Amino acid sequence: MDIKVSENEDRIVVTLRGDIYVEQTDELLETFNSIIEKSPQEVIINIKDLKSITSSGIGKIVLLYKGLNRKNGKIRIIGANETIMQIFKVVKLDKLVEIEAS
Repeated sequence: MDIKVSENEDRIVVTLRGDIYVEQTDELLETFNSIIEKSPQEVIINIKDLKSITSSGIGKIVLLYKGLNRKNGKIRIIGANETIMQIFKVVKLDKLVEIEAS
């Protein structure tokens, strides 16, 4: 997994590449916690180059959602491939977060 974070005023873009396995979710959580501390208005998670994600990775996205929601921020996920989009729908992440397919 590769994580790239770029900031632009009140928006932060997180680009995730590769595969997110359980072993890597600590790094993802650290990144998301540092983002929550900055209280951005919007976080965009670009997953165009993400190949797979485990339930643990999805859990970290939910934690980011909850942390930002408490501070009136929002999340948008862009670039979801068909497989990942189906996973997000099964776990009903699409009910919490705006998700755009690739």
